[in-house]
Amino acid sequence: MTRKPLFPIVLIFTVISLVFVALIFFSPKWRAVFEAMFGGNLVLFIATYFSFGFYNKGLSNPNMQAFLRMIYSAMFLKMGICIAAVLVYAFTSKPVSKAAVLVFFGLYFVYTFAEVKIITRLNKKNKNA
Repeated sequence: MTRKPLFPIVLIFTVISLVFVALIFFSPKWRAVFEAMFGGNLVLFIATYFSFGFYNKGLSNPNMQAFLRMIYSAMFLKMGICIAAVLVYAFTSKPVSKAAVLVFFGLYFVYTFAEVKIITRLNKKNKNA
């Protein structure tokens, strides 16, 4: 049975979302903060999903410059989406939870680490094929 390349990303999203939903129910005092964290997790999952399209396009291209261009474009797209999400949150939510923003950027690193690990594994598999 082969797993899809996005399976670890979906697994990360599901586990983190379940944790945030549980925290929302068990700690109603911090509901707004955990909802913001859940929203950030959703934004990161969607950004990661779209950046995977760039990665797959880059992996299928035999030109090294095109591969690197797609990798950098995907990272720039994901970072831009994240910055835009934080700005929207900062301008629409009063008071702004610093914890939610810090957790959001911590999750950014978790998703990016998982992405890089998957892409390097796919790249090795493509070179061996």
